[in-house]
Amino acid sequence: MVVMTREDGKDESLLKELREISDKHSSYKNRSNEPIETHRVVVSSSASSDRNISENNMVPRDNVDKSEADKFLCETAENSDLNQYWYSKNTIETICDAIRECFSISEGTRVAFISTPSLFFSLSLKEREQSALFDFDTSWESCSGYHFYDYKDPANVKEECLGVFDLVVIDPPFITQSVWENYAITAKLLAKGDTSEQRIIATTVNENDILMKDLFGCKPAAFQPSIPHLVYQYSVFTNFPSSALAEMNSELTEKEATRKCDK
Repeated sequence: MVVMTREDGKDESLLKELREISDKHSSYKNRSNEPIETHRVVVSSSASSDRNISENNMVPRDNVDKSEADKFLCETAENSDLNQYWYSKNTIETICDAIRECFSISEGTRVAFISTPSLFFSLSLKEREQSALFDFDTSWESCSGYHFYDYKDPANVKEECLGVFDLVVIDPPFITQSVWENYAITAKLLAKGDTSEQRIIATTVNENDILMKDLFGCKPAAFQPSIPHLVYQYSVFTNFPSSALAEMNSELTEKEATRKCDK
């Protein structure tokens, strides 16, 4: 399997930038002296073959069942070589609730998940039938709805997937502008309608706020994701209002309060 690495020639400056971000925003600031990878969080799947999730071992549920998040987190190990650092259970469930708000708009709503398998597999079976997963890791290829995706070839999208998705959910393996620009190319190919109608949920560091606005018209939501093994803080960006993302994440608030008491 090909392992995605940092972009050549950018390691030193990007690592310096991430350390600065970590010092300012991370709920895990006490770990900021550890090496920091330029990775994503929830994006790709486990590289180990014994961790593959197939349709056979997913429990079919037509109704919302948040235990799917538990199932994914218990069965799917993080792989730092593939930049895999999962959201917490509460974060997965909250972002999935925001996705369900879009499902509720119309019966035929379709959702594209680009490099976000933990969210895709935390939906019910019925919801996944209305969705598609675009991911670099081929260990998901036996799953219904999977499409291989390489951000280095952003326009390589099957014709059947062009312009059919009402919502696109994105979390790239890197936070750099060049990578996000490639993901934006793919998102716009997948999304239905013109730019004003396309709904986007994206997660990245808050320092990318201007980039998110320029690429998608997105703004940061009040809710920020908890990523237990990531040393710097991400934000959730959307270009539509979401009641599910309108409140602050109590997990982060509690960690901040604990850290202040320890000082």
